Amino acid sequence: MEEYVSLSALEGVLADVALPLDLPEAANAREVAKRSARRLGDHILPRLQSLDAPLVCVVGGSTGAGKSTIVNSLVGQHVSASSAKRPTTRSPLLLHRAEDARWFENERILPTLPRRRVATDAPPSAPSEDVGNELELRANEQVPGGLAIIDAPDLDSVVADNRALARQLLDAADLWVFVTTAARYADAVPWRMLQDAAARNIAIAVVLNRVPHGAVEEVRADLSSMLAQAGLASAPLIAIEESALTDGMISQENLRPLLNWLTSLTDTAAARAETARRTLRGSVAELLDGLSLVESALVEQAVVATDGLAVLDARVDGAVRRVATQTGDGTLLRGEVLARWQEVVGTAELSRRIDEGVSWLKARVTGFLTGKPVSAQPVEAALGDGLRALLADEIARTHDEVRRTWAQSRAMRDVEAEVEPVPTARFDEMAKELTREWQRSLLQMVSDQAGSKKLSARFLAIGVNVLGVALMIVIFASTGGLTGAEVGVAGATSVVAQRLLESVFGDQAVSSMTKQAHSDLQERFRAVVSESLEPFTQSMPQVSDPEELSRAVQRARQTWERGDHADL
Repeated sequence: MEEYVSLSALEGVLADVALPLDLPEAANAREVAKRSARRLGDHILPRLQSLDAPLVCVVGGSTGAGKSTIVNSLVGQHVSASSAKRPTTRSPLLLHRAEDARWFENERILPTLPRRRVATDAPPSAPSEDVGNELELRANEQVPGGLAIIDAPDLDSVVADNRALARQLLDAADLWVFVTTAARYADAVPWRMLQDAAARNIAIAVVLNRVPHGAVEEVRADLSSMLAQAGLASAPLIAIEESALTDGMISQENLRPLLNWLTSLTDTAAARAETARRTLRGSVAELLDGLSLVESALVEQAVVATDGLAVLDARVDGAVRRVATQTGDGTLLRGEVLARWQEVVGTAELSRRIDEGVSWLKARVTGFLTGKPVSAQPVEAALGDGLRALLADEIARTHDEVRRTWAQSRAMRDVEAEVEPVPTARFDEMAKELTREWQRSLLQMVSDQAGSKKLSARFLAIGVNVLGVALMIVIFASTGGLTGAEVGVAGATSVVAQRLLESVFGDQAVSSMTKQAHSDLQERFRAVVSESLEPFTQSMPQVSDPEELSRAVQRARQTWERGDHADL
């Protein structure tokens, strides 16, 4: 059956729905998704497969309303424990005729509840806090043919598991017997379930139990008015006056209206089928309509999760832009860097004498004129230290920005708290390794460029380290970040570095190398800072795809509305 296939697929999607973020509608949507999946597995899908199975009637209601007494009275046997001590019913009891046992001993309905068979003539099982949510099965020949009766826990029980189980059982029912009292009929919790019954168009009878003598008409009139307002005007209202019990049971005379109602729904196969169809149609329609809440909550979750991850990308972009600016505005050409560079190339007079020949350059940079070798290592180290500190600060700043932004969001606050803080020393290690790798790559670029020039004499005279340092000077050379005398000094020395490189490689090659090396630094930094933020990405809980649920709901609705349900 096409309807069965689409609703079964919907059950699978709902079972996997994840709404992990703390958003206003998340808790409610989780409950709706969980309950809807359970309703499909407990009642809708089994009923679609087996329209001829016995109807399931759940007897439920308020604490102390006398549900167990009514069940015992209906079947003429003490099968369910009743007591003044609350909560009484812990393990639900399912009563059925012996010939109908096969419908309930497997997991056709309520598949999550384990079964426990008790003998037909066994005394009622004693309530116990140790009893889990298992379904007790008992055969009884007084149960009307084609019907099974479940005695459910209290809807308003002080035990949360009892309340949840009562709701699950009512969701799995084809019809309800709702039991309340003159003192409790207006309570809020039972009325929420009565409103659910109206939304599902389920067959329901309301038993007003233990009504004081002389108050039947007054209480009946008030409750009838409330039922009509809730859309349950057609539900039979059966009032039972307070009276002495006979052997702990209500007289058959007082129960006759309830027995007649049950018989009218179950005495023929056609009547049972119509009752099953009525409940099934209402349940499917109400379930599909109710999933709009889950769909909208999933959309909101997906948007928040996407925005949370977008924060990471935005902060990385911002950090890369800052690094690009600070490695090109002269910020790194301060103090020791300038002094060390001066030791390598001397004054700005060098730029005038570059074109005079290789011999002078070789003498200058190799120390032939002074007798002392001039090393580029100190200035390379000074540049590296400055770059490392800048990069470490930017990685730490990016982490701080992400944390602050996430912590400002209610939904992301818990996610942010799960990310372990990274020690400052770790940021420094990342920056140090990045700096070392970039400088190594830059020197390799210089060497490769010289190789393409067939190892020019000037390259051999000056050496790869000096030329590499010169390239770093050119990259960092803008004077925008310098002040006072540093501007003139940096400007002069950057010109020398530029001329030095151009004398070996030419101006176009120098321009290309400068752009490539600067771009390489930014991309390497992007990769490192992005990787450092991976714990934030991994902490983001997986949110279900809203489109998957929407498609499943749409398919189920279309196949359901397209079918004529004549075979239901």
